[in-house]
Amino acid sequence: MKTEKFITSFFMLNIILAVILVYSMKSDGIIAVFEDIFYSKKVSAGYMTFSPELLGSSFKRDTEADRNEGYNRIFSETNIERRYLTGISAVPPVERSGLIVKIMGKSGDGVCLDGKDIVEKIDMTEHRKGCSKDFAEVFSVLANYTGLETRLVKNDRHYGVEIFDGKKWFFIDPYYAVIPFDDNSHPLSFTNMADRISKKRHVRLECIGGSDHCFAGKPTESHPYFTERSDFASVYILMGNNIFGILKKEAITPLKPKFVYTFAPYREVKPHWAHLITDAENTTHLRKIVVSFMMLWICLFMATDIVFPAYFIYSKLNRRKK
Repeated sequence: MKTEKFITSFFMLNIILAVILVYSMKSDGIIAVFEDIFYSKKVSAGYMTFSPELLGSSFKRDTEADRNEGYNRIFSETNIERRYLTGISAVPPVERSGLIVKIMGKSGDGVCLDGKDIVEKIDMTEHRKGCSKDFAEVFSVLANYTGLETRLVKNDRHYGVEIFDGKKWFFIDPYYAVIPFDDNSHPLSFTNMADRISKKRHVRLECIGGSDHCFAGKPTESHPYFTERSDFASVYILMGNNIFGILKKEAITPLKPKFVYTFAPYREVKPHWAHLITDAENTTHLRKIVVSFMMLWICLFMATDIVFPAYFIYSKLNRRKK
């Protein structure tokens, strides 16, 4: 009787664990824990201010082949003109950013265009499709062509872009078409803006999308940023602008690789620390390893659920024969 109870309990426990493992394979939170263990290292928040040149090889860029293929398709298959982007390449970074935003779509429907390539994203965002991630990717690709160094940034729900102006990083939100400024009219980085918003300090948002954009003429206080302050407690930064390469990986990998984020808890009073992962390919590879391990684990669970009861029944029948 005790053996039967043990097998029944073991069988039920295995089913519960198998369900948990299946759920874990789909959970970004579980994957993030493994990412942090295998592919992260701690760096100071000051690292986030380093220039692309100072970051060196840890700042990822697209290969020349990916760039040539991507831009040739953009200029031949979309309404974006090579001549226009070349013509604004000498304009100062802040103003140049505004000129790029003006040729993009006027915000989207909030539904991310997962699995789409950059050409599809440009066409669909022009028709008010896509989420902030798609707009950030499109802006980054177009800005890179004009010579601007960019990197994607986000909080818990919204994406944007940082641009290096030769001295420091400043933030632009292509989806809402705004750039944040401090009280002295200096553009803010994403981390500085997040710090100010989370601490309820003043931030001035300047609309750069033209008079027909959804936030043109509206007061700064009405912006969603200020009704979602808690989202800025943590920010994430993609160390690089290899958008063509990342979109290729996302298109061919069933388990979509997340962007490689740098995590910084900006509510801390003490000096901040950040977790840095430097390569999107690591994340994709890790997901495959984790999923394979979990699948093996599930198979072992299910196998024991068959072997143990079978062995018990076989032993019982043998005892009866004797």
